[in-house]
Amino acid sequence: MNPPPTQPVTFGEALDHYATLRPKEPQLLCALQDGSVATLTREQVRHWSNRLACALMEAGVDVGVIVPIDLPTGNTFLVAAAAVFKAGGTPMPVSYRLPAPERSALLALAEPIVVVSDRGGDYPVINPMEHAYGDIVTEALPRRVTQPIKALASGGSTGKPKLILTTGAFEQNLGQIPVAQMLRIREEDLKYSPGPLYHNGPFWFSVNTLFSGATVLLNERFDATRAIELIEEYKPTVLNLVPTMMQRMLRAPNWKSADLSAVRVIWHLAAPCPAWAKRGFIDKFGGETVLELWAATEATGLTVIDGNDWLAHPGSVGKPYGTEVLIVDADRKPLPNGQVGEIFTRFAGLDAPYEYRGSAPLETVGEGFASVGDLGWLDDEGYLYLADRRTDMIISGGANIFPAEIEAVISTHPEVVDVAVIGLTDEDLGRRVHAVIEPKDINAPPTVADIQALCEQQLVRYKVPRGFEFVAQLPRNDAGKIRRSALRDERESCQ
Repeated sequence: MNPPPTQPVTFGEALDHYATLRPKEPQLLCALQDGSVATLTREQVRHWSNRLACALMEAGVDVGVIVPIDLPTGNTFLVAAAAVFKAGGTPMPVSYRLPAPERSALLALAEPIVVVSDRGGDYPVINPMEHAYGDIVTEALPRRVTQPIKALASGGSTGKPKLILTTGAFEQNLGQIPVAQMLRIREEDLKYSPGPLYHNGPFWFSVNTLFSGATVLLNERFDATRAIELIEEYKPTVLNLVPTMMQRMLRAPNWKSADLSAVRVIWHLAAPCPAWAKRGFIDKFGGETVLELWAATEATGLTVIDGNDWLAHPGSVGKPYGTEVLIVDADRKPLPNGQVGEIFTRFAGLDAPYEYRGSAPLETVGEGFASVGDLGWLDDEGYLYLADRRTDMIISGGANIFPAEIEAVISTHPEVVDVAVIGLTDEDLGRRVHAVIEPKDINAPPTVADIQALCEQQLVRYKVPRGFEFVAQLPRNDAGKIRRSALRDERESCQ
C-alpha cells in the first residue's frame, strides 16, 4: 500500500504503509527495568498487530466498540492499540495498577465485549502475547475507520468513575497529521515518552508519532538518572514530560555532564511547572526547545508557549492555539483582562469533540465555550495565566486526583464522621495528597495505619494520601460545605 498524501488513511493503514517502506527499521523501543531495551521493527509491529486485530474481530470488535487495554506500559501496549484501531474499535487505556474495585467500575462503563490483557477478570480476555508469533496474515483486513477515536478513564470530579470519549473519525492524510504538526513531530523523529501509557499525554503523543511514521521510545518505569542515560544513548529528538520528571532530572547526578544536544523539542504538560524547573530546562536546552501545552482531554481548547516567550511572560501558559478564550465571573459575565475568573474555551469555533460516560457534560456559555473548571486570567497581549488548575482537583506528579474519590473511601470507615482531602504544595510532586479527618471521637480516633490500609485496598498508589491528620471539627461555610481553601491555607502557612 502506498497511497498518495491527499488520500486519507486510517492509523493501521499508515503503520502498514511505513512498514512496507522501511520494514527492518525499529518502530517501538522500551527501556526495561533490567537495563535492557526491547525493540520491535515496523515489520514485526505490522504482523503482530494484524494477528491480534483478527482475534479482536473474531471476538466481535467493530467500529464503536470500546476495547480496554489493561497492560503495563511497554511495546505490547502500543501494539495492542494498533490492533484495536485496525479492528475498528476504540482503545481505552487502563492503569495496570488499579485496585480491582476501581478497575471493575471503569470497565463497567465501557461495556466491553473483550479486554486486551495478560490477566483474567470479569470480561473475556485476549492476551496479546498469545498472538506475538504465528502465521503472517496475508489477506487484507477490512478497512474500518475508528470512531470514537479513544476513551480515557477518569475518577471524575464527583468521585464516580467516568469515561472521556474523543469523538470523530480517525483518518488523516499522510504527512498532514494535525496533532503531530502542532507538536512539531517529523517522520524522522524518535520521541521519548517516559510517562505511563494510560495517561492521555503519553498515549496520544505516541499514537500521533506512529501515525506520522516516526519512532517511539518508552520506559517501563521512570527513573531520572536512567532517563538521562537513555537520552544520551538513543538521542531522541522529541520529549514529552511532566514537571515532576523535569524536577527529578534536574536533581539527578548526571544532569550537568550529560550531552542531550540531540533533543529538538521538549513538551511539558499536565501540571503547572515550577519556575526554577522551567528555567533549568531552558538553560540546558534553550528557550526555543522547551514548550508548554495547556489543554484538557476533552479538547475544549489549548494554549502553547515556548521558553523564550515564557521568559518574557513568566508564569504564562501561552497564547491560544486555534482557540478562543473567555474569562467569566461567577455569574458567567465576561471579565476584563487582568481579572481572575473561570476559563471557558472554544477550539476552532466548534463544539468540543468529546462525550462523557458516567457524567454530565461540561458547562458551556455563549456559543459552545466550555470549561473544565480552571481559573485564570488574560493579560493585554492575550497571554493566559492560571490561578488554579481546578478548585478541588489535585495534580500530583502530573496525575489528576479528585478528592471526592478518596473521601468516598475514607468515609466508609465506621469511626470517621467526615473527611476533606486537599493538595499541599510539594517541591517534587507539585501537590501532595493530604487527608483531614473528623472522627467520631477526637480522643480515640482510628489509627493512621487503619486509614492508610483502607485506602491502599481500594485506591491506586498515587491517590493514597501521603499525610493524615485528625481534627475535632472540619470548617464549614454557611451552606454547610467544607471550606477546603481554609484547610489548605492554614496548613500551607505552617509549612
